[in-house]
Amino acid sequence: TVHVSSTGTCRRPNHDTMSSKEEDPKPSTEDAKEDKEKDAKEEETDEKKESDSKSDEKESDSKSDSKSDSKSDPKDDASSKGSFERKLALKPRSETNDELTKRLQKLALERQKTNREDRLRVIQDDSSSHLSSVRTFQELNLPKHLLDAVFQMGFERPSAIQEEALPRILADPPRNLIGQAQSGSGKTAAFVIGMLYRIEVDDPATIQALCVTPTRELAVQIFTKSVTPMACNMKGLKVQLALSGEMIDKGQKVDAHIVVGTPGKIVDWLKRRILRPNHIKVFVLDEADNMVGESGHRANSLLIKKQMPRKCQSLFFSATFPPKVVDFATKMVYKPDKILLESEEVLVLDVIKQLWIDTQLYEGGKLAFLADIYSLLTIGQSIVFVGTKREADAVNQTLNEAGYSCSVLHGQVENVERDATMEAFRTEKSKVLITTNVLARGVDVDNVTLVVNYDVPVDRNGEPDFETYLHRIGRTGRFGRKGTAINLIADQRSIEVLAAIEAHFSMGGKEMIHNAPADPESLADMIEI
Repeated sequence: TVHVSSTGTCRRPNHDTMSSKEEDPKPSTEDAKEDKEKDAKEEETDEKKESDSKSDEKESDSKSDSKSDSKSDPKDDASSKGSFERKLALKPRSETNDELTKRLQKLALERQKTNREDRLRVIQDDSSSHLSSVRTFQELNLPKHLLDAVFQMGFERPSAIQEEALPRILADPPRNLIGQAQSGSGKTAAFVIGMLYRIEVDDPATIQALCVTPTRELAVQIFTKSVTPMACNMKGLKVQLALSGEMIDKGQKVDAHIVVGTPGKIVDWLKRRILRPNHIKVFVLDEADNMVGESGHRANSLLIKKQMPRKCQSLFFSATFPPKVVDFATKMVYKPDKILLESEEVLVLDVIKQLWIDTQLYEGGKLAFLADIYSLLTIGQSIVFVGTKREADAVNQTLNEAGYSCSVLHGQVENVERDATMEAFRTEKSKVLITTNVLARGVDVDNVTLVVNYDVPVDRNGEPDFETYLHRIGRTGRFGRKGTAINLIADQRSIEVLAAIEAHFSMGGKEMIHNAPADPESLADMIEI
């Protein structure tokens, strides 16, 4: 616990939307029918008596042999108590270590998904128009080209947020939606499916969907990792990036079905009538808390929203949605449905180990401590978050001089260099990325196992920035993998800020951010890789 003291991808981008397709063995005994009836009774009892899960699992284990002989729906089996253990027991022993690891990850994610489903709170504006959640993509009646693309990307069944969001996104007439879900949950896939579903490719001269994101990197990621592969079966579809440096000749206008970009560029194109919004059917704000928050892009977001057609569908998604932001977003959108997490602490993923280290007495301070940590680690990839451009450059120089493959990214880096830096990091040519809050939100790099808060996050007034902390540490622990977040402390104010962050997110005073010694060797042993 932090105490205040006076001293010192077609690709597979969202793995947590997947589940195992393994089937139980076919019946091989004469008692299969009788066992199947028993199974149904047991599962019904489990649903009514979750508090007795321990005894239920014991009973299930004692009957696992006979249960394996009965025909069962894999989907029902996956959602029943004890399915994780039964699947584990039924798998053959011949698989490789890598295959075993991947299978266990998928089963763990399946359990996480089941545990999280009841934490989503759906607030439907029109209670008379009931929309049910779905369990399969087939239930959505997607056109064949889109359904095929979903499966080609590796999705097997909808994630929790997709189960609730997609029926509303695809409804006729369209529903406006404010959606919240943890990082890596499939939010992007949900609104991309929604955009592609509404597109009429045969109408080539009109922009029909607009997606606005707070950063260049996130826009590029949505374009390359989601829209492009998911639209692989839509011949003739045109997608345009609207980013700083993208030039449109004078007198020309955007000729694309979908535009993905940052708010400043979108506003510029709207004012110059390069982008004409008359036929836009779907308007998406990703990382919407930042897009409509007071300290974010609210002014530009309002300007863009006012240009949208009256019947345009609005989809606002984010991993965090403070109550004030939800209230403001609700005023921007006509009668939106809302899908919100019951509590923000759900977003602090259980798989992320959070540590804090007081480096005030360490020789050379926190910069020397950081360099000493990297001298002992053989991690995959890591991100170091700093408060200013000057600190980013200083950390980059120190680690590069020590022989580490590093790169730096902040708002003053030229666009071409920013794109090259992100590509090098994604392809693991660069192992350590030093950045300001440019990458705190939304950008997914699968193999990041360590996040370092070189400077704890504060807002423009120097107060604790809870949402930024959440987004920063969410860059690791992606898709159920292990991850570690380290907070380096160099002054009393940083201790106070981190204490406030822990108090904000932890439940009932439960310890969330653990103190670690200012000893690189001991710390290296504590890091989950």
